[in-house]
Amino acid sequence: MDLPNTIIGTILFLVLMLPILIINRNGNKKTKKLITQLNLYANKQNKDILEFDTWTNNSIIAMSSDKENIFFYRKKNSNVTAIDIPVKLVKNCFLNDSKNGDKTIHTLELVFEMHPNNETINLEFFKTDDQNFVIGEEMRIAKKWATKLNY
Repeated sequence: MDLPNTIIGTILFLVLMLPILIINRNGNKKTKKLITQLNLYANKQNKDILEFDTWTNNSIIAMSSDKENIFFYRKKNSNVTAIDIPVKLVKNCFLNDSKNGDKTIHTLELVFEMHPNNETINLEFFKTDDQNFVIGEEMRIAKKWATKLNY
């Protein structure tokens, strides 16, 4: 009598867990590919990656091992954004978030004010659109990097 219940329980467990495992595996593949792409971009500047953070399987921010460069890489559909920011030229780094009337964050950017001409570089961490409508790890990661760069 216990054997049929065990078989049914095992089958239900597999039916429920298999899709979760497949989705997780596909996400890990995308993240590994993103890290590989960033490493290739950094290697073109003769740099190695020391530390990085990824979010939404299409965006990554990293610091070079010599702590002289910040790399930002995003692949969204067929558009690729790759930015190399020299840390010694960063005058200030802060978060810029625009909110709707209901205090919901519409966009979140990490903004770099650069020396010597006060140029700004905006790295988009989150933007509400048809694919992204709920902010996740973006705020935590953006705050972490703003704090790190303002030491």
